[in-house]
Amino acid sequence: MSTTPQGSALDELRAAYHEQLNRLAAERDAARRQARMAQAQADVARADLASLTSRVHELLNAAARHLPDLPAVEASKGPVAQRALPPASGDSEAGKSGERPARAA
Repeated sequence: MSTTPQGSALDELRAAYHEQLNRLAAERDAARRQARMAQAQADVARADLASLTSRVHELLNAAARHLPDLPAVEASKGPVAQRALPPASGDSEAGKSGERPARAA
């Protein structure tokens, strides 16, 4: 009759082991879901950034057609950089004298 207590202890260990495996599998699955959600959000953010970058370039180019001191901006294929921004208003000669630049036709 000494096999019954040992078998019972073994069954308890086996049950605890399976419970831990199930808990770890659930945590793994939750982590995978979170990773997929984070990847989807990152994809949306990249698409939004590309759209905004394109729109900013369009607006800067439209402004450059009306403001001769503002250079046209080329659309870049890389990350958005400061080189795409126009010089500060105080950097132009017309801005320093307080005169408004002539508007292009």
